[in-house]
Amino acid sequence: MDGIYYWTGKGLNWDPYGHNPASSDANAKLSCVPDSNGYNTTAPTAINYFEWCQDHNKPLEANPFGDVASGGPVSLPDPNIMALGAWYGGSAYLGPNATVRAVGSTGTIPPSGTVANSPTDEAGFAFMWHSHNEREITTNNIFPGGMMMMMLVDSREFVIDESN
Repeated sequence: MDGIYYWTGKGLNWDPYGHNPASSDANAKLSCVPDSNGYNTTAPTAINYFEWCQDHNKPLEANPFGDVASGGPVSLPDPNIMALGAWYGGSAYLGPNATVRAVGSTGTIPPSGTVANSPTDEAGFAFMWHSHNEREITTNNIFPGGMMMMMLVDSREFVIDESN
């Protein structure tokens, strides 16, 4: 079963888009106007549509390397010394150019040809839930099965092709 829904980031206590009001990048300075429930629903075409406004502009990183807000509770590793996997874009943020803005001019991203999604293109969160207990990998209580569940949180400007 596939399901598509609006993920708001509510409860994170930091801005998953890495907004920075002092940035020169228009995507970094998007506003968040809360509706009566606290979500950004005033601009349905905005990248951060349905963002939880209470966390808007709340920084994640204490001392970021790039163009994201600073002063948060976390110090992420120096991107220059990290060994990144093929599916990691180098950033903890969603949205267009989030990775490039987050790692800064001194940051690095995986070498060309090794990253599955271009860091200047799509950036999202992938979660996989499954059991490593071999006897629990069943389908309708028949072993071996194919039980696995995944969730992808992607910024809304990336279109999901539902044609097939």
